[in-house]
Amino acid sequence: MSTIALISDVHSNVAALEAVLRHIDNLGVETVISLGDTVGYGPEPVECWLRVKEVAAHHMLGNHEFAAMRTDAVFGANPVAQSALEYTRAQLQAAGLIDELKQLPVSHQLGDTLFVHGHVREPFAYLRESDHRGHSQFDEVVSSLERDFQNFRVCFVGHNHKPFLATEEGFIHPHASLNRFCVADNKLYISVGSVGQPRDGDPRACFATFDGEFVEFHRVEYPIHITAEKITGAGLDARLARRLYRGH
Repeated sequence: MSTIALISDVHSNVAALEAVLRHIDNLGVETVISLGDTVGYGPEPVECWLRVKEVAAHHMLGNHEFAAMRTDAVFGANPVAQSALEYTRAQLQAAGLIDELKQLPVSHQLGDTLFVHGHVREPFAYLRESDHRGHSQFDEVVSSLERDFQNFRVCFVGHNHKPFLATEEGFIHPHASLNRFCVADNKLYISVGSVGQPRDGDPRACFATFDGEFVEFHRVEYPIHITAEKITGAGLDARLARRLYRGH
């Protein structure tokens, strides 16, 4: 396998996306796969959609794309997310892009590697990390690795907005001195983090690269203030801007 770059959860953040794409280009990686949620939350859904469509060899359906193409979709009782959804839908409709969203697949398989937005069995379910043995979330991951990984050994996911590896031995969280891991013959989930709205306490854009043997996580600084100003300028909730600085 030639090296691929995995991006996810751009969330309408052009500044973060362009910073990541420049970094990918500097690495010499030519193949990009998007795990979905290119739109949502941020101020530039159309621009991000068109840019990812231009560069990604494969583009998965995320829950925000799914919600944007359904006029009856709601984000529960979260008024901030619901307001952002309505803004996103209106922008995409005005640009005539809704029908394109309907063409997105929920998964893609490349050899023994699977790509989905959220989870093997349910595309928009969360694969939540936990470091406690015996915890139900850990048990669920192990049982999924044993039961669901019959035709593949590695599954890349987004949706969590946090980078980590979920293995039969536990959860591994990358950090500054440990961001490259040998996959070898292990069965595991790899959560690639978020380009446009990280939630692991690090506000830098996050993505991963994979060459079939090693997975490496990358963090990229970008001008957060530009996106934050565009969020408030578009009339979106200011909390969506503030969380970008916190990375949470």
